[in-house]
Amino acid sequence: MTKNGFTLIEVLTVVIIIGILTSMALPMYTRAVERSRATEAMADIKAMNDSIYAYYADKEECPTFKKLVVVVPGSDALGTKITTKNFTFTMPSSTALVPGTECHGVLATRNSGGYAYTIWNPYQTVGGKALSLKCDGTSDKDIAICESLGWYEAPAS
Repeated sequence: MTKNGFTLIEVLTVVIIIGILTSMALPMYTRAVERSRATEAMADIKAMNDSIYAYYADKEECPTFKKLVVVVPGSDALGTKITTKNFTFTMPSSTALVPGTECHGVLATRNSGGYAYTIWNPYQTVGGKALSLKCDGTSDKDIAICESLGWYEAPAS
């Protein structure tokens, strides 16, 4: 008489293999998701800085976020910042000026998901080529995200 089915050892072996594969794939998946969020923030920064330039060219004054003609999906626009699910956008005086204006550029700070990195446009050239964005983080996983995007620059020691 033959019995159809799986033994307990066979089922446990399959569960262990699935667990090992999941533990290997999950970090790669979360990094890919975080990279896409950072890339979205980069596009938002570019649109906002372009809007700052256009506003300044028209009115010759620096705008607040309410005056910009940029709509960021899922945002809560206040006069001094825009808050989305993943980032907070500000225009601090510590950022470089948008070229052709007297206005500071936009800085994106990651505000959820266990990450704490910032992305901004320094508007300078490094090695003869324009530096598009810069990213900096406080923890190793934040720095790993910045490095994977190619925007991290180690602080001078």
